[in-house]
Amino acid sequence: MNENCKKYDDMSDVFEYGNISDDEIVKLCNQILLESKDEKNDIILETMYHAVFTAANYRNIADKIEIDSILDYIDYFNEEISDYIISILAFTGRRKYINIIKSIGEKYGDLDISEAIGELESRCKSSE
Repeated sequence: MNENCKKYDDMSDVFEYGNISDDEIVKLCNQILLESKDEKNDIILETMYHAVFTAANYRNIADKIEIDSILDYIDYFNEEISDYIISILAFTGRRKYINIIKSIGEKYGDLDISEAIGELESRCKSSE
């Protein structure tokens, strides 16, 4: 488990500070999302989604990753992982994710979905 966590933590560092192209980051994030569907360990899943969140936050690539690939699994994620997911969805700037963000917020009342929705809305306006 520690090796997997270290792998994704290292990827987070590369996404934030590394000299890697956005196209390569998108490919790696899509691979992480695919791998996450088979992962059962919440600690590893959290490091996986932290890596994707880091890429989306620092490299502005959320609208290019295939986040739809995990939507069928979204109900199985715990609160910490769901917190990363609502941020990633918000960073896409796609209005179609507002209801998903709201449903996660209903499930986990401690999550601040208003911030995520505000982020999504601000990205929608800047891309229109």
